[in-house]
Amino acid sequence: MSNYMNRINALREQYLNTRVDMDVYNAKYLTEGFKETEGQPWIIQKATGFLHQCQKKNIYILDNELLVGGAGFKPRSGILCADSSCSILDRELDTISTRKFDPFYLSEEGKKIFKEEVSDYWKNKCLLDRWQAQAPEDMKILRDNGMIYIDRKAVRGYGETTPAWDLILSQGISGIRKKAEEALSKLDDAHVGDLEKIYFLKSELLVCEGIITLANRHADLAEKMAVECIDPIRKAELKKIAAVCRHVPEHPATSFYEAVQSVLFYEYAIYMEQNASSYNLGRIDQYLYPYYKADIEKGVMTKEDAQELLDCLWIKIAELSLFQDEVTAQFAAGYCITVQVTAGGIDQYGNDAVNELSYMVIQATMDVQLKEPNMSVRYNISKNPDSFLQKACEANRMGLTMPAVYHDDAGIRMLLNKGVPLSEAWDWNPCGCVETNLSGRMKQYTDMADINMGGIIEMALNDGISRKTGKRVSISTGDPRNFKTFDDFFEAVKVHIRYFVDVVASGNQLLDYLSMNYRPVPCLSLGFPDCIESATDYSMGGAKYNCGGGVITVGQADIINSLAAVRNLVFDEKKVTMDELCVALEANFENHSEIHQMCLEAPKYGNDDERADWIVGEVFTYVVDEFEKYDTKFGKMTTGMLPVSGNTPIGAWVGALPSGRKAWTPLTDGIGATGGTDKKGPSALLKSVSHIPHARYTQGTQLNMKLEPSILEGKQGIAHMMNLLKTLCTLDVYHVQFNVVDREVLIDAQKHPENHKGLLIRVAGYTAFYVELGKEVQDEIISRTAIGGWSS
Repeated sequence: MSNYMNRINALREQYLNTRVDMDVYNAKYLTEGFKETEGQPWIIQKATGFLHQCQKKNIYILDNELLVGGAGFKPRSGILCADSSCSILDRELDTISTRKFDPFYLSEEGKKIFKEEVSDYWKNKCLLDRWQAQAPEDMKILRDNGMIYIDRKAVRGYGETTPAWDLILSQGISGIRKKAEEALSKLDDAHVGDLEKIYFLKSELLVCEGIITLANRHADLAEKMAVECIDPIRKAELKKIAAVCRHVPEHPATSFYEAVQSVLFYEYAIYMEQNASSYNLGRIDQYLYPYYKADIEKGVMTKEDAQELLDCLWIKIAELSLFQDEVTAQFAAGYCITVQVTAGGIDQYGNDAVNELSYMVIQATMDVQLKEPNMSVRYNISKNPDSFLQKACEANRMGLTMPAVYHDDAGIRMLLNKGVPLSEAWDWNPCGCVETNLSGRMKQYTDMADINMGGIIEMALNDGISRKTGKRVSISTGDPRNFKTFDDFFEAVKVHIRYFVDVVASGNQLLDYLSMNYRPVPCLSLGFPDCIESATDYSMGGAKYNCGGGVITVGQADIINSLAAVRNLVFDEKKVTMDELCVALEANFENHSEIHQMCLEAPKYGNDDERADWIVGEVFTYVVDEFEKYDTKFGKMTTGMLPVSGNTPIGAWVGALPSGRKAWTPLTDGIGATGGTDKKGPSALLKSVSHIPHARYTQGTQLNMKLEPSILEGKQGIAHMMNLLKTLCTLDVYHVQFNVVDREVLIDAQKHPENHKGLLIRVAGYTAFYVELGKEVQDEIISRTAIGGWSS
C-alpha cells in the first residue's frame, strides 16, 4: 500500500463515522443579510446574505486534511436554502431527524434558531411557497395523483451545471472581480437597461468579497493551528494549508495543490449559495493537467503527491449531503449530490485527450471507495486507448459502481441537438446523473419534472381515471373496450402523452418565471464568463447557451412491454379480449392467474425481440417531438431518461399493467429491461436499448446493468467487459453503469446494515451507500436482473 493511503484511509474512516446533520446556520446568516438590505433588489439581498454566510459560518480543519473547507457547519451536513424552500423545515421540524428517507439530525438548538430567526421571515416569500400558491390546477391534479412529480426544482436550486473551472483557476476571483469593476465603471443608470446590470455587477462584487473572506478565514485558522501544533510534520502541513488558502481562490493558481484547493473553495461556495445537486467538476483531467505537468517537470511534486491530493478532493466532495424534503428524497435517496467528474474523450482537434491524470482520476475512486464524486469516463471508441478502458473496467470489478461509461459520439450529438456548434460540442461533460453539459457556457434545468410512463398506459386503459384514487386525473379517451384496433389504443396513449406534456410545460413556465424573479445566483454566475460580459445573472439567461426545462420519463420498459402485450394478446393473437384484460387489471390479476401468465409471457423489451422493440423508437420519438413543440424563456424543452430512484415512489401510484407488473410496485429503472424479463444476455439487452433515439434525449439516457462478480474474474473477465462497452458504442447507446455485487450480499446488508456500512450501490445515475437507502429502493435493486454470463 502506498504511503499516502494511510492518510486517505484515516480520512475515509472519519467520514464513514460522521453523522449527517442539518445546518440551519447558513439560513440564519442568509436571513440576516436579507433583513439588513430590506427594500433593495432581491439580487443584492441574496449577495449580501451570501457574504454574511462567508463571514460568519463555522469553519474547521480536521486531522489529516490537506484540503480544507466545507459548505456546512460540519462535515456531512445538509444546508437549508431559505430563499428557495424554507417551508420544508416548517413542516418537518420534528421529523427531519427520524424520517424514513435521508434523515438529518437537527439539534434542539438548531430548531430554536430556525423558529426564532429564520422561519417567520420566509413565510409566503420563499420560492417554494410562491410555487405552491401559483401552481396551475391541472398540474396539481397530476402531481397529487402520482402521474407527474414536479416539485423537485422548487425544493432545491439550479444545480446540474458546470462552471468554467479553467477560468476560476487561470484568473482567480480577483481577476473576475476586476472585469466586473471595469464593466460597472462603464454603466450609467440614466440609460435604459443599465440599472439592472449595475445591480447584477454590484452583487458580483459582494460575492467575490465573500469567497475571498472565507478563504482567508481558513488561512487564519490554519496559521493558528500551526502555532499550537507540536508535531513538526503536521505543523508544516498546516503552514502549507495557510499559504495555499491565502493565495487561492483569490489569485490564479500557480501549482497543482493550489488548483485543487481553488476548485474546492468555489465548489463549496456555489453549494452554499443554493443547495442543489450536481455542481459538476467536469473534465478535471483536462483543466488540472497543465498544473500537474508543470509541477512534475519542476520536481516540486511527485505523482504520489498528486494522487494524494486528488484522493483528498474526492473525500471533501463526498462530505456534501443534499438536503431535500421527505417526498423528494424518495425520488433521489442516499443524500446524493451527484457531482460528476469525468476523464477521457477527445480534444478540440478531435485527438485522444487521455493523459496521465485521466488514469489517476479513476485511481482516486479506487482508493477512496466512497459514493461521491460521481466518477465517469467519456469513452471514444476510435480515439481512446484500450489501457484507459481497461482501467475503468478494473475499477468496476472492485464493486465501486464507477466509473460510468459514456459513448462519446452520442454525447457530442446531444450537445448539437441542444444548439451547440460542433466547434464547442466536443468539450461536453457528463453532468449529474447522466445529463449533458458544457463547462462555463450552459444553463439548464435537467430534471424539473418526472413523467409516469406506466401511468400513461393506465390512463389509456381507464379513461383518464386513477386506479389508486378513483379520481379523474387526465382527459377522457373513452372506454378501451370500444377500441377496434391497436392504433385506436395507441392513439389514446398519445392523447395522454400530449396532455401530460402540456401540463408539465405550463409548470415549467411558472418555474422559469419564479426563478428569474426570486432565485438569482450571483456566485454561480462568476463561473460563467458570458454572465459577466453581458452583466446578466445565470438565472436570467446570462450563460452563452440556455436550454429549456428538462423532463424525465420514468418507466421506459413498462410502457413498451404494456404496448407490446396489448398488441399481441388483444389485437394480433386475440388470446384475451380488452374487457377481460381490463377486468384482470382492475383486480390486480387476483383470480385471473391465466391472464396474468399470458401478460408475463408476452414479448418483452430487452431480448432483441422485434415484437416488443418495434414500438420503442416510435413511442420515445413521439414524446420528445411533443416536448420540443414548447418554447420556453430559455429554448425548447428537453427530455431525458434518468429516474434516479423515482421509479419506486412513482410506481406506488400505478395499478396493474398489461406487462404483467402488479399494482403499486416499482416501475423499471432507467432504460433497461424490467428485472427478470431480459433472458437473452447482455448483447440482446443492448440491441433493444439501441432502438431508443438517444441523441434526441439530450438530458441523457441511463442504463443500469447488474453483473455477477464471477464473470469478471481474471484477464478474460475484463476483456469481455471491454468488448461489451465497445459493443455499446457500436450500437450507439449513450451510457451504461454497473453494479458488481452478489445478491446474497445485498440481502445480508439489508438484514445486518452494521456489517456493510461501506457497501456502494448504483441506484440510478448516482451511487449511494446501500444501507442508507429505504427498504423499497433496496428491494428494487435486489430484483434487478443479474447477468451471470456473456451470452444467452
